[in-house]
Amino acid sequence: MAKKRKPPIKTAYGKNPSPHWKTRPEKQPSSEQDKPVWRLSLLDWDGPWGWRNIDAKKWQEILQKLGHFETRTWADIKNDGNNHAVEIQNSPNPEVPKRLIDIHLDDIDELFSLRLSGKERVWGILEGHILKILWWDPNHEVWPSTKKHT
Repeated sequence: MAKKRKPPIKTAYGKNPSPHWKTRPEKQPSSEQDKPVWRLSLLDWDGPWGWRNIDAKKWQEILQKLGHFETRTWADIKNDGNNHAVEIQNSPNPEVPKRLIDIHLDDIDELFSLRLSGKERVWGILEGHILKILWWDPNHEVWPSTKKHT
């Protein structure tokens, strides 16, 4: 005896559903309109700007400030004049390229600086909307400024 075929299923719109659900990829906004995401796998625990010796209170302050950055877009963060990328080849601090060699990251061209206060900075590698955080720079030593009070 031959097997009976089931009639095709109709949706509310009278069309047969696709056997394979296909979703259209949503148009992704540019990374400038995205809010920041942090990646911590590259934290440099040692060295001159290592994270190892930060006390709990300072950790809390840093995390709160990073949380505040999460409420803004990268375009806003970059346009406020305090946060920016720098090219490593132009580094005024000879320890920067040396430390990047030590931590096997000497293949990158630029670092990104987030200003947390007058002197305090967090440094990392910005890829799209993700900042791969490397260093805690409490005294503005990674990239010393010639401006007063920074």
